[in-house]
Amino acid sequence: MGVDVISLIIFAACIVLFIIDKLPMGTTAILGCVAMVIFGVCDFKTAFGQMASSTVVLTIGVMMIGAAISETGLASAVGGWIIKISRGSETKLIVGTYIVSSLMSAFLTNSAVLAVFIPIIMGLSLSGEIKGKNLIMPIAIGCILGGTATLVGSTQQMTAQGLLEDAGVRLFKIFDFTLVGGIIVLAGLIYCLTIGRYFAAKIWGSRDDNGEYEEKQEIKNYKKSKMIIVACIFLVTVVFYITEWLPLAITSTCAALLCIITGCITQKKAVMAVNWDIVGRLAGCLGIAKALEASGGTNLISTGFQNIVGSSINPFLLFCILVFLVQFTSEFISNSTAIMIVLPILLAIAPNMGLNTYAFALGITIASGAALSCPLASSTLGMSMVVGYKFNDYFKHNFLLDIINYLIIVILVPLFYGLTIK
Repeated sequence: MGVDVISLIIFAACIVLFIIDKLPMGTTAILGCVAMVIFGVCDFKTAFGQMASSTVVLTIGVMMIGAAISETGLASAVGGWIIKISRGSETKLIVGTYIVSSLMSAFLTNSAVLAVFIPIIMGLSLSGEIKGKNLIMPIAIGCILGGTATLVGSTQQMTAQGLLEDAGVRLFKIFDFTLVGGIIVLAGLIYCLTIGRYFAAKIWGSRDDNGEYEEKQEIKNYKKSKMIIVACIFLVTVVFYITEWLPLAITSTCAALLCIITGCITQKKAVMAVNWDIVGRLAGCLGIAKALEASGGTNLISTGFQNIVGSSINPFLLFCILVFLVQFTSEFISNSTAIMIVLPILLAIAPNMGLNTYAFALGITIASGAALSCPLASSTLGMSMVVGYKFNDYFKHNFLLDIINYLIIVILVPLFYGLTIK
């Protein structure tokens, strides 16, 4: 049995473990790298060299910056300000919290942003001022869709970037996702204010919020000076992201170090705030992808896929299939895992078919973050269940939004970027 076949067996086993979710995803990914080395698929450097990749370093830095913003109270202050200016109007609250959550999630960890809003909104709900479920779902949607709008918004973009880097093709810039992602964010807001609001009234309108959420908000005395400092660090970081005066990974690392040096967060809390399962999964998945490429497993995948769809398939039809595949798969497994399944296929077949790898990768990556019909689709949706949503509430409320997101992607990406190399 050749190493290419062995690499595919290990890859398939990792996918199965990701799906059944019996082990932490980071553990599974790293286990895959270990197996690649043990069974002679590749050497240690190939499998584990991605631990120090720029994509992984960028991810760690972003998580630490987000933790500092939360630790100083800046995130809570922004949320409280939105509540104050809305003056109890549910429409204003939906608009304000959705816009702010999507903007914050474009640069910070999505679940951390939602974690800021849940106690604030549910505190008002328990006091009888508003119905919390009517706001938490739009906020969760805003967090997820906002996360698709920039390179640093979600881990699936980081995963895709790492795969593109390994393949030696055009990389994404910080705001390459913003044109299509921004339109999706806007469509999500309109949906939440119209169709989604109608569905909300039908699905959980008669349910009582009381007793479904126990408020455990810790009262802290935040220093205004720390809020100002971390706000300045964040704004400067965004400027460096935009201008790319420094590599993105260096920018995020410097910003994280500044947060620690200035006392906005302690080193211990910064390290603890990093989701090491996500980091391990990202690094491990990149290592597995590198091993697949080195062993020839990727070529086997591409050959098999081309035999199924045919080498003469229309590029637009192929794009529609891949976008659907990754969006559907992302409903039930990790977005990054869905990227790991679909994007290597594209990278392998694109050169021979004359496809625009960049456009395909952009659409596939955005689609992986546009899955909203199942709480398994992301940790952010899963977290929102704490306020009392039922499992099938997500399908009933968001299925039509998923279709809208799909149509936006398959229409706009080919229109803006083209699917073939001219």
